[in-house]
Amino acid sequence: MFINIIVGALALASLVQFFFWGIRFRRFARYELPVSPEVPQYELPPVSIIICAHNEADNLRQNLPFFLEQDYPNFEILVVNDNSSDKTEEVVLEFQKKYSILRLLSMEKETFPGKKAALSYGIQQSSFELLFLSDADCQPISRQWLKITQRSFQKNTKIVLGYGPYQKRRGWLNRFIRFEAFYTAIQYFSFSLAGHPYMGVGRNLAYHRSIFWQANGFSKHAHLISGDDDLLVNQAAHAENTTINVFPEARVYSRPHSSWRGYYIQKRRHLSVGSYYRWQDQIALGALALSHFTFYAATFLLLILLPEVWYYLTLNYMVRMGVVLRVSLGASKHLGERNLLPYLPLLDFLYLGYYFLFVPTLLTGSRIQQWK
Repeated sequence: MFINIIVGALALASLVQFFFWGIRFRRFARYELPVSPEVPQYELPPVSIIICAHNEADNLRQNLPFFLEQDYPNFEILVVNDNSSDKTEEVVLEFQKKYSILRLLSMEKETFPGKKAALSYGIQQSSFELLFLSDADCQPISRQWLKITQRSFQKNTKIVLGYGPYQKRRGWLNRFIRFEAFYTAIQYFSFSLAGHPYMGVGRNLAYHRSIFWQANGFSKHAHLISGDDDLLVNQAAHAENTTINVFPEARVYSRPHSSWRGYYIQKRRHLSVGSYYRWQDQIALGALALSHFTFYAATFLLLILLPEVWYYLTLNYMVRMGVVLRVSLGASKHLGERNLLPYLPLLDFLYLGYYFLFVPTLLTGSRIQQWK
């Protein structure tokens, strides 16, 4: 009886995995970049870039030039200094001497946890309808980031989901961080293409200011430290108003953590809002995670209890991994992560540890009270 239950669990988990990887994620792997019409420089609408900063002097000194030197005719950059105790303000003021498009806003007090108060203030003070969000530890890969992303705003599009990969470094921590970002991107891009957008990343996200006001800002989740990006998208995005932008020139790279502890704290903070997603998104993502875990757990249990069926278990594993690798190869062409492919089988297995670490956070929420 117990073995029959395990066999049934493996069969169900395999079917769910094949659905996601063979059907849902395959759509993104086969995605063809749209041919957007060239818009003359003088017709490009003005945009506001908003960057919130809490003790980010060094990052701003290094990364602000990548934003300031964008090849775009009319834009402003608002850096919101969120009660920094370092030289964040001095760094921005120094850049202001050369760049008139740079504006410094300062927060005198906090009303929301995390950076929601700072971001809300930046949106309120922005001059233009189109908002482009990023972080102080990020840098656009090219001077065309603004222009390429802006071209994604076609017809009724109000939200553009971009990709925010992490810079490549040595070591397994870096590989895992980049793999997790890659895997997450496959999920939210694929869901968006299927007409069910559920999240975006604040490192590379653009939307109309009207979206923010229609959602009443962050009022529905103001008590949560995170969610300034994914919960707003989860609340406001739908098939008609959301699109994806995976053009190589529009990536925004972020500096990865160099310690497992730092990465753990960051992910715990990010994942603490998962239980506030729409119920259908929670079910879909829960099924994906549970089937991934059950696939490996049931396979190993059956190898121990019924070693004579090793051939069928191996075949089942090889079929799934073949589909995963094929889809990942297609996705990596869009996301620039082909150097992760040789490590993919091991990283896919190590992802089980990710579930062990962060499932409690998904269920109970995080108690972290500071965003930096």
